Amino acid sequence: LVAGVGNPWLRDLDFGPQFVRRIQAEEWPRDVAIEDASYAAHRVLHLLQDLRPQRVVFVSGFPRGDPPGTLRRYPVDQDALPDDDEIAERLGEAAGGVIDFDHTLIVARHFKALPHDTVVIEVEAEDTAFGTGFSDPVEASVERVLELVKEEVAR
Repeated sequence: LVAGVGNPWLRDLDFGPQFVRRIQAEEWPRDVAIEDASYAAHRVLHLLQDLRPQRVVFVSGFPRGDPPGTLRRYPVDQDALPDDDEIAERLGEAAGGVIDFDHTLIVARHFKALPHDTVVIEVEAEDTAFGTGFSDPVEASVERVLELVKEEVAR
């Protein structure tokens, strides 16, 4: 499963969903699903529970304090969870419609919905204002993100 997670209509935070829309025309192996997962964490959880993928590659644009356009590729640490109160708070926000990539990772890990082989490919967001299109540094990362996704799919 290649899943684009993000906030629709919030420029660079919409990277994941817009990215998967762009790559759907690419040729992918039959066993690879390309999904727009631009919704709250509990809904992504249900998607994962329904599909039960053997491998997940999440693609997202998210601000973590790096220079805009910085690419991060990392495996998801299945054991890194906050305390129960924080998990409950994040679930409450998700039920209220908040779309947040960290919420998605935490909720999916808490409910053990992620396969062991889960990787995140993330672009450092610059422009998180309402609107369409990406900032220049994020737009410049698209081809490299596609290369990274293809590498993950080929593993």
